[in-house]
Amino acid sequence: MSKETRILIYGDSNSWGYLDDGLGRRFARRWPVEMLTLLSARHSVSVIEECLPGRTTNLPDPEMGAYFDGQMPLEALLRSHQPLDHILVMLGTNDLKARFNRTAEDIAAAVIGLAKMARSVPVGRGGWSSAEAPEVSVICPLIIGQKASDPGWERVAEWAGANKKSEALPLALQRACSAASVTMFDGNEFGQSSERDPIHWSEETHIRFGAGMAQAIQPYLN
Repeated sequence: MSKETRILIYGDSNSWGYLDDGLGRRFARRWPVEMLTLLSARHSVSVIEECLPGRTTNLPDPEMGAYFDGQMPLEALLRSHQPLDHILVMLGTNDLKARFNRTAEDIAAAVIGLAKMARSVPVGRGGWSSAEAPEVSVICPLIIGQKASDPGWERVAEWAGANKKSEALPLALQRACSAASVTMFDGNEFGQSSERDPIHWSEETHIRFGAGMAQAIQPYLN
C-alpha cells in the first residue's frame, strides 16, 4: 500500500472559497476540495487547507490587522501539520491593494521569501528532529478583473492600479521562481477572475482551477 501524500495549501480568500457573490459563504467545491476529489480517484492524498481571506505575503495590514501577515505564522503552521510532502503557496493578490504600494517585482520577491522559508523548515518525512524538507511550489494568482479600475466599483480606491500590477505578476513571479529554483504553476492557465467581483472567483472557476491543479500536481505525487 502506497503512503499518503500530504499537501498543504497556503492561501487567501480565493483558496478559502470566498465567491464572487459577496455573501462570504465558503464554497463547498472550492478549488482545493475539487483538486483533492480528482486526485483521490487515483492516489492516496490528503489536502490541508491553511487559507485566510485577506492574507498578504509578509505585510501586517494597517486596516485589517497584523495577523493577516502571511509570513508571521507560517513556520508554526507548517510544524503543526508535519509530516508534509508538498506545500503550495498562492498569495500575492492582497499585496496589490493600493495601501501597500507594491510593484509586481516586490510581490514576487515576497512570495519567493515564503517559499524559501517553507522549504527550509524540516517538516517532511522523518521524526520531529530529523525530518526532511518538503517540496514547495508557487501558484501565480489569477489576474484581477478590469472592474477593479471601474470608477463605479465601490472598492476602486482600495485597488487602484492593481489590475496592471497583476498583469505583470506572472512574468515577475516566473523570473523570481526560476532564479530561486522554485516550481511555479500559472493559475491563469486554469481560470479567470469574475466579471461581478474582480478579486474573487465564480463557482465555475473554482471547479476548473481545481481540475487544472489536479493535473498539474500529479507528476509531483509520491
